[in-house]
Amino acid sequence: MDTASIEVGAAPTRVWDLVTDIAGYHRFSPENTGGHWTGGEPVTVGATFTGRNRHGLVRWTTHCTVVDVVAGQRFSFQSDEPKARWTYLVEPTETGSRITETREIYATPAWYVRMVQRSTLIGSDRDALMQAGMRETLAKMKAHLER
Repeated sequence: MDTASIEVGAAPTRVWDLVTDIAGYHRFSPENTGGHWTGGEPVTVGATFTGRNRHGLVRWTTHCTVVDVVAGQRFSFQSDEPKARWTYLVEPTETGSRITETREIYATPAWYVRMVQRSTLIGSDRDALMQAGMRETLAKMKAHLER
């Protein structure tokens, strides 16, 4: 499991709105280029969305399902193809909030995902790339929230 955290000078409600904004997530992520809700009530368990991503010349779409929501505190979804569960935890602090992002591989990824991951098309060390991406995402969120 990969985890990254950052403290931000913003109220938990502002952070919550940011981490659950699927359409706007591309502003912070080094790979995500957008997303949209495809089924169910957004930000509720069972809701579905697609995310568009790119790394260099490689582009792909993921199909995701929200699997856990504690309003204002925890938002978790599973991405079908890579079998990754992403969780955002929002905790109040004395000066604002702490955001923790977690990525956990919960099953064997689809065969075509494994093939691409073994190639160097999306990086030679995918796990290290994902960890660095999580830190970059949180740093960009912090900068945005503290403007």
